[in-house]
Amino acid sequence: MVKHEHTGGPTRRQLLTYAGAAAGAAAMGAASFGSVPAFAAVAWRYPFTREYPIGSPFGPRPSPGGIGSTDHQGLDFTAGKDTRIHAIAAGTVIFAGVSGGYGNLTKIQHADGYVSYYGHQNHIDIANGAKVSAGQFIGRVGTTGTSTGNHLHLGITRNGTFIDPAPLVVGAPFANDSSAPSTPRDPYLKVIKSPGRGMAVVGAGYFRDLPTKEFQQCAEALWGDAMPGNDRQFDLWKAISLQGTKV
Repeated sequence: MVKHEHTGGPTRRQLLTYAGAAAGAAAMGAASFGSVPAFAAVAWRYPFTREYPIGSPFGPRPSPGGIGSTDHQGLDFTAGKDTRIHAIAAGTVIFAGVSGGYGNLTKIQHADGYVSYYGHQNHIDIANGAKVSAGQFIGRVGTTGTSTGNHLHLGITRNGTFIDPAPLVVGAPFANDSSAPSTPRDPYLKVIKSPGRGMAVVGAGYFRDLPTKEFQQCAEALWGDAMPGNDRQFDLWKAISLQGTKV
């Protein structure tokens, strides 16, 4: 992530905090003069809780697999299948469904004329019309629609025109590095999963199966995305966790 040197005055984090509060108020319809928000700054977030490579930047490119656009209107993040996607700013969901080459698509209306697009999702986890906060979990990476592999296509329009998302989100705080109150995370616990074993929480001297989808979603909200592996790796992680101790 990009580092920003502090040279006096408000820090970047403080500015993001002020802007985030204003954007949240605008998204919820608070503090306005007539129909115009009193302050409509947008506090941007990275769409994931850690950094992923960009497989295809904004603008002209060769057609991927002969099926993709040669004028790419977004950024492609090469995250794996079912990686959790987070809203890049506060706003309102204005579309959540299937849309042509985008496959499973979510669109979020933000302040100041911005709309974000989250394409090719494997699963959409937010409803049309929902209010979202910056960094909120909204769906999972997939390869639906016109796609050659699992990735997130992130697009942004400003007043109806697509713009390069990179200056706004690359170098922005991770989704779990928000000015909003965050869920405490125990650094000693991790979520693991495999095809035959399901999901579990592991830590030094600790193991717990996650038998239902509700348990799994709660665990990932607390401790982040599950680390995938095969059944043999799952059993090894379980054995190590039960035999381990905190230093």
